[in-house]
Amino acid sequence: MKFVVEELATWIKPEQRQALFENWYDSSPITLSWVTAMQRRRMTPFVKMVLHSAYQVTNEKPYENMPVVFSSRHGDFHKTANLLGDLAEQLPLSPTGFGLSVHNAAIGMYSIISGNTQPMVAIAAGKDSFACALIEAYIKLVEFKQTHILVVHTDESLPDPYTTFADEKQITHSIALVMRLATENEAHFSLTKQAANNCGHSTTPLSLECAKAMFNKQSASANGWLLSHYV
Repeated sequence: MKFVVEELATWIKPEQRQALFENWYDSSPITLSWVTAMQRRRMTPFVKMVLHSAYQVTNEKPYENMPVVFSSRHGDFHKTANLLGDLAEQLPLSPTGFGLSVHNAAIGMYSIISGNTQPMVAIAAGKDSFACALIEAYIKLVEFKQTHILVVHTDESLPDPYTTFADEKQITHSIALVMRLATENEAHFSLTKQAANNCGHSTTPLSLECAKAMFNKQSASANGWLLSHYV
C-alpha cells in the first residue's frame, strides 16, 4: 500500500491546540466565505469543519470534482445527542434535524455546495476510522484507476454525558488530504496493521498522529497501525 499525499490540511479547535508554536495544522478561522449565508446558517460546527478542511485542499485545479472518502468515529454526534434528548422527553423530532444527523449528511452537503458529482462514501469504524478511510481510498485508486482521491476525516469531542465512555483524548478536529498512488522510486507513505504485541499506544486519535507524520514526512505508530514514510 504505497501512496503519496499531495495536499494536506488539518484543523484543530483553537482552545485544544496543545503547542501553538507548531505549524503542522491550519490556524486559519473557519469562515466559509465561499458558501452562501443561507447555507451556512443551516450548518452545525461539525459540517463547517468538514467543508473548511475539504476546501483547503481542493480550492485550486487540478483537485476539483474528485471522488471522496469521508470518515468519522462518531459523526455529528452533538446533533444526534440532542435528538436522543428530545426522544427521552417525548418531544417530536425535526425531520430536517434527523436528516442532517445521519453519517453521510456532512459529505452530502459538501457534494451539493461544491458541485462535486463524483462517488462518495462515508465510513465509521471506531478507533480505526481514519485508517479504514485510507485503505478505502487506496482500493479506489487501484480498482477504479482514479488519479486522485479526497479523504476527509472529522470528529468532535463527545458531549456530556457521553464523555464517561471516551477511550482516547477528545479533540475536535478535521483533516483533509489529496491522495494518489506512488510511482516507482518516489517518496511515499505506507500503512500497515501491527501485531498486538508490537503496537504503539497513544491516547491521541490516530487521525491526528498520522496527520502530523504526513506533514513532517515522518513515520508514526499508534493504536495498532504503522504509517511509514519511505524516501
